[in-house]
Amino acid sequence: MTEYFNKRTGDRVEIKGRSARLDALDNWQIVDGTETPTVVNDGVLSRPTLIAPGVHDPSADVPATNEGLRKENPGGTGQVVGQELTVIEPGGDDLVIKAPAKNAGLAKWQEYAAKVEDDPERQSDIAGLTKDELVARYGGGS
Repeated sequence: MTEYFNKRTGDRVEIKGRSARLDALDNWQIVDGTETPTVVNDGVLSRPTLIAPGVHDPSADVPATNEGLRKENPGGTGQVVGQELTVIEPGGDDLVIKAPAKNAGLAKWQEYAAKVEDDPERQSDIAGLTKDELVARYGGGS
């Protein structure tokens, strides 16, 4: 059995024989069972991707994980570290604009298109489009 070690992730793989694919990759090396090489930060995989937004302390030795943050502050009422998140109250109709049903009237489609279209030139075209053209351009619900 050949044991490979990924020096960027710390993964170990045991394979019967050698692997041409792993031998060709510079992040995999052959190790004996007792050897534990050092994991090297590569600038991409070492980024703190498994944490909540705005809670990473760049000066910390080890990035905080969601699980660790829950243990430190089980009720979620402690001090906020980093960026404060915006809380959206339920029931706000203006937060999500849903397309009208495909069988909705032309006026509903024009109103929807005017809300979602950012391009001023295309916005001026909305009044001249048919309902089928609006449905084709802006999608449709059920």
